[in-house]
Amino acid sequence: MKALTLSTVLIITAFVGQALANPVSCTYGDLSRKIEVVYSDPGQSVPCEVIYDKSAEGTIETLWRANNEAGYCEARAAGLADKLSGMGWQCTSDADTAADAANEAITDASDG
Repeated sequence: MKALTLSTVLIITAFVGQALANPVSCTYGDLSRKIEVVYSDPGQSVPCEVIYDKSAEGTIETLWRANNEAGYCEARAAGLADKLSGMGWQCTSDADTAADAANEAITDASDG
């Protein structure tokens, strides 16, 4: 039973990592933030770091790093996005934004 639980956790961690490998952009009025997981070795889940970009205010910082624990950076990035959302920020994955733009372009082309 213990192995089943560990396998389930690993599968969930892998799914979350895939879902949040894309940057998340958050806005609140005129303010904007970007949360991004950056991998040191392409194709590897560690080492990684979570970058919090407030470049409009002149700040880009690394909030968390992981050298050994796969899924750590992704979980921290997701937690930060959830926290900002809970404070009224509008957060969207950059991949979702690109997909929405592509769908809108397809709709516009079929209408024309």
